[in-house]
Amino acid sequence: MHTSAKKVYEFSGGWIGARYIYRELLFPFLFSIAVVTFVLLTNFLLKSIDRLLGKGLPVMVVIEFIYLNMAWIVAMSIPMAILVACVMAYGRLAEDNEITAMRASGISFISILIPGIIFGVIVAVFMVYFHNNVLPKSNYKAKLLYRDIYRKRPDLNIEPGYFMDDLPEYSIYVKEKNGDILKDITIYNKDPREVQTTIYADSGFIQVEGTKVRFTLLHGEIHELDLKNTEEYRRNNFERHIITLSVDDLLLERSSETRRGDREMNIAMLHEKVVQFQGERQRVLDKIRELVQTELGQDTGTNFKALADIVEHRKSVNQETLSTSAARVENRKLDILLSRVKGELTLLNTYQKQISRYWVEINKKLSIPFACIVFVLVGAPLGVMTRHGGIVVAILSSFLCFLLYYVFLIGGEELADLAIIPPFWAMWSSNILLTIVGIYLIHYTVQEQRSINFSALIARIRKEKPGNDRICKGKKV
Repeated sequence: MHTSAKKVYEFSGGWIGARYIYRELLFPFLFSIAVVTFVLLTNFLLKSIDRLLGKGLPVMVVIEFIYLNMAWIVAMSIPMAILVACVMAYGRLAEDNEITAMRASGISFISILIPGIIFGVIVAVFMVYFHNNVLPKSNYKAKLLYRDIYRKRPDLNIEPGYFMDDLPEYSIYVKEKNGDILKDITIYNKDPREVQTTIYADSGFIQVEGTKVRFTLLHGEIHELDLKNTEEYRRNNFERHIITLSVDDLLLERSSETRRGDREMNIAMLHEKVVQFQGERQRVLDKIRELVQTELGQDTGTNFKALADIVEHRKSVNQETLSTSAARVENRKLDILLSRVKGELTLLNTYQKQISRYWVEINKKLSIPFACIVFVLVGAPLGVMTRHGGIVVAILSSFLCFLLYYVFLIGGEELADLAIIPPFWAMWSSNILLTIVGIYLIHYTVQEQRSINFSALIARIRKEKPGNDRICKGKKV
């Protein structure tokens, strides 16, 4: 084999030791996926159990519900599994002095690290495909099924302090909920034709019987207003009032389509939304400039404070140069201009938040898969350095790194959704930070400082405790 081709082959992980490292990575990776997935799935089922039980759902529907939600669970578990696998695999190699033997035979630590990086790249490529194709479809189908299942028990969808609009004809507001008993109930008919009906009740409950929903209301009033003749107003008191509705959707008829959220779109759909909202934003921006240019003869852009200062100055000038009635008319026009521009700027900010939200999701579909490579850069040297700490230290250090990553990721997402920071930095700052940490750890390991001696660290802490000097005084140490 040619010398240069041989170097490329060795660098790409083709040497015999690389295949050994691949095998060392594979089992911890699969084991970690299984464990993390089990933990996340258990937590999800505990939170969702009330939505599944007692609804008479077919077993296959329950299985499908769990299966569709497995997509986001797997999307979270795989990056963490990469980190744990690298810490465990390289830690085991270091603990058995196999890395020492490799380096003694002339193999650099970078060459030992290459198989892990290639492993991370392969997983990252798969995760890009998964995030762009599998995850959005699963999230979308899970949303449809979740909505259909919820209709089997409308009362479960009633949250105190919020309107419930899932049922036809009526909108329900409940102040308190104690088990199945609803208190301080207000019901509006949503589609009034001739008479607007509002029902107030001290308490009540909902029963589902086949395809019918029965509202039983206790101690309340019925208010009816004739919309054609508002002088016709009726109020009736009742001790017990029953409303029965027929809802065919309670048979769990499957929905075929609904509006997709940002997490239910692939990159192409998200980019299309970005272009759409950028067009809407530009349209509003042009409208603001046209309004200001027409009324003031100058362009203040989106600087509302500058516009307000100009308006106040113009109003002062009008009061000094025009008659009282004329100044009042002109100043009224300026106030209307200021109000209109303020409303348009609010709309402009709304569009900008939408654009940021979609860009966040696009960057997330790339940054989370890339984290699989970053976790190799952190996990491999961390495993070598913590080899004396055992599996507990390895898992704990992995968890702390993963926690740090997701704190930055989730925090960045919240700030970017509010258009406070750019979406790129929101989604990639955690990767950049951990990459810097990984490069430092690799440098630390390459410089032959390959392990952290936890026993020595604990002994040093004990030695520095207050009172140790008094214990050792007078003794030969």
